[in-house]
Amino acid sequence: MLNFKSILIDNKSLFDLYLKKNSKTCDRAFVNLFCWQHFYKTQWVEYRNWLIIRAYINGERRMAYIPVSQQIKPDYKEILPVLLEDALQFNQTLTLMGLSEDECELVEASCNNCFIFDKNRDFADYIYLSESLKTLKGKKLAQKRNHINKFKSLYSYEYEPITKNNIHHCLKLEEKWVKQHCNDESAVSEYVAIKGAFDNFDSLGLIGGALFVDNEIVAFTYGSEINPETFCTHVEKGDIKYEGVYQMINYLFTQHLPEKYVYINREEDLGLPGLRKSKMSYNPEKMNFKTTALFKNNDMCDIISVWKKCFGKDDTTVFQFLSRYYFNHCSFVERVDGHIVAMLFVIPCQTNIGKAAYIYGVATDPKYQNQGISTKLMNTFFERCKKEDFNFAFLIPEDKALTNFYSKFGYKETAIKVEFTSDLDLGTGNTEKDKALIKPMKNDFEIDSLYDVITCVPML
Repeated sequence: MLNFKSILIDNKSLFDLYLKKNSKTCDRAFVNLFCWQHFYKTQWVEYRNWLIIRAYINGERRMAYIPVSQQIKPDYKEILPVLLEDALQFNQTLTLMGLSEDECELVEASCNNCFIFDKNRDFADYIYLSESLKTLKGKKLAQKRNHINKFKSLYSYEYEPITKNNIHHCLKLEEKWVKQHCNDESAVSEYVAIKGAFDNFDSLGLIGGALFVDNEIVAFTYGSEINPETFCTHVEKGDIKYEGVYQMINYLFTQHLPEKYVYINREEDLGLPGLRKSKMSYNPEKMNFKTTALFKNNDMCDIISVWKKCFGKDDTTVFQFLSRYYFNHCSFVERVDGHIVAMLFVIPCQTNIGKAAYIYGVATDPKYQNQGISTKLMNTFFERCKKEDFNFAFLIPEDKALTNFYSKFGYKETAIKVEFTSDLDLGTGNTEKDKALIKPMKNDFEIDSLYDVITCVPML
């Protein structure tokens, strides 16, 4: 059995032996692993010539592993059986996360057709040339220069490297920011991570900068080395009442970084539209994609078979869905002789109308259709929904026949458009047809005709 343990600051030198050889992404920065372990329940163990990092992702619903070897081309055959056994102890499907393209090829070579792979754009790291961020030359970055010039003209400012003498000012600004976002759980978790970074600033090897206006702190940032040629910016915070504050702290911080760093990794956008727009506006040199590999168990093989028979979609779509949204407690299936022949999936969503249950991928193997199996699954789903705090359930019908079928269960046809904040199309493939059928799940919930759009954020 693997004896996993918490990450201590004293583990940094051991982690660096593994992580700095083959790592290019923010997921494998010791700073992130150490400071965010409270949120992801991150633990580690060294097994033979592997560093194995284990964490919970997808809202703590999925356990995932990052196995890192000191070898350039490691043999995953020696580690996969061990990870499979560990995952089974927790009734989990083995999931490997944060894999590079080369690592995916090595995993596939070690276990042909045993995994499904999902490369999610939302978690790709943005990589910039240091020289580009230092100079901001070119037409594409003209607006950044304008913001910086405006900041210089408006404010009397000073820039200081973060040290033990000014770190309390940074924490003060962070505490102010958290108070403004006190209802956001992620903001509180981020505060814990930042506090952990400040408490261990020197031991973590962090480099940071603070921006002051009239002796009042208005922004700070810090990061660490991922590998000898790449620096990673982990946190950047600013008071937006100061025009151009983010552009200014980014510009000044980059100016003060050691010359050896050719690249700057500014981490992911998490699929957030505003953050994506901001990161793209700095003209990244490239994106470092990270892939999730999910072990293909018997149930998944059955689901893939039914999916293809009913929907005829390619492997990529099915694999993306299973990787992101397939969980036992959100899946309703019917079995015959131990094999899944029908299915119904629920994706919990946060929407502008409240928490909702989106139904997706309802399908029955053609051999077992017209036997009332879909009706049975729908009724089971409604029973489960009574125990959950959903305002409503909704779906997008492909055609009129499906609209008529779901109407029997109390779904009401609307003209409300459905939009998802996901690069995976969860609709019909035609946005003009993505209109919601809605079933209230609470007695006091009414479909408000004032709503034109349901904006949905799937809860991973």
